[in-house]
Amino acid sequence: MRREDHRMPADECEALLRRAEVLRLGFSDADGPYVVPVNFGYEGDRIYVHGARDGRRIAAAAAGVRMCFEVDEGEIVRAEKPCGFTSRFRSVIGYGTPRLLEDPADKRRGLDVIMRHYGSTGAGIPDAKLDITSVMEVEIGSMDGKWHHVQPEYR
Repeated sequence: MRREDHRMPADECEALLRRAEVLRLGFSDADGPYVVPVNFGYEGDRIYVHGARDGRRIAAAAAGVRMCFEVDEGEIVRAEKPCGFTSRFRSVIGYGTPRLLEDPADKRRGLDVIMRHYGSTGAGIPDAKLDITSVMEVEIGSMDGKWHHVQPEYR
């Protein structure tokens, strides 16, 4: 990070991951860069996402492509003059290694982490739905948080 005074402490990075509702998952494959917003769950040093059993992110995960993720929150602070505009935001960017979960018990655990992230539980997911759903686990290798123009009341 270029500006150490903008670095968020690790506990604030984790708090932002716990309260964020959308995570952007990014990677690069033979077709170039790709970013997709996803629902997710965060627990320990892992992020879980779910979706269809095929597609670009599934192919990338199966190929072992390293992935990047990002979450943020913030606002634009408007002003009378264009140069007076600013923003206040927090963001976390991280990198990790994806793994597609195949074992039904592992998939259920990952889906439960996702559902708990949104205040529910994964209990009661029918086997038929589990069979047609992919669950990806991304082991977080590193992550860093940043805040910008954070006023004391914004922290």
